[in-house]
Amino acid sequence: MSWKEGQIVKILVIGATGGTGAQVVKQALARGHSVKVQVRDRVQAAQFDQAEVMVGDVRDAAAVDSALSGVDAVVCCLGVRLGQDPGTVRSAGTANLVAQMRRHGVRRLIAVSTVGVGSSVADQSRIARMMWPRMVGRPRLIEADRAEAAIRDGGDELAWTLVRPPRLVDGAGGARLQVGPSVRTGMRSQLARADLASVLLDQVTDERYVGAAVTAVATR
Repeated sequence: MSWKEGQIVKILVIGATGGTGAQVVKQALARGHSVKVQVRDRVQAAQFDQAEVMVGDVRDAAAVDSALSGVDAVVCCLGVRLGQDPGTVRSAGTANLVAQMRRHGVRRLIAVSTVGVGSSVADQSRIARMMWPRMVGRPRLIEADRAEAAIRDGGDELAWTLVRPPRLVDGAGGARLQVGPSVRTGMRSQLARADLASVLLDQVTDERYVGAAVTAVATR
């Protein structure tokens, strides 16, 4: 498998039709990567005319198994919009993805999580620790935590990186960013989806944060 810095790899994007996932596909193609997307409905993938489209549910073992063929790295952007019932698609889909990656020997996985999970809680301001769960919903944080656990449980066979953004916003991106395992966040912290996509793609060929969770935030 080749995913060293500077090399062009074939990337599978999970959750490609969401705001962040669509940015990942767009930017990955611009960087010269070969891109494959998995969607539940082919109509949803009409925007990805330069990507290879695979139709299937991320919770379906056979569908993910097929999507992983020939892939060097996976960028997982599973999530739900604010106000929606998080259900278990994120955690169940992530667990299935991890299992199929191990089966295929695809090691590099970069996944979107969220601040307010795991070690990032300690880096939140006192007010954010109180208010963030109320704003995004505790069930959403619990589901994100389950998805993180599924990735960690993949063991040494996976070279994973978790990226935890604060509040996501639309826009062109291009902000100055702070990225690392211990980044302070508050209720005003935010990150453009375009900038999150850039951070995710940077990790594909960078080994610096393998086996780590990092927070990414725009600095003011």
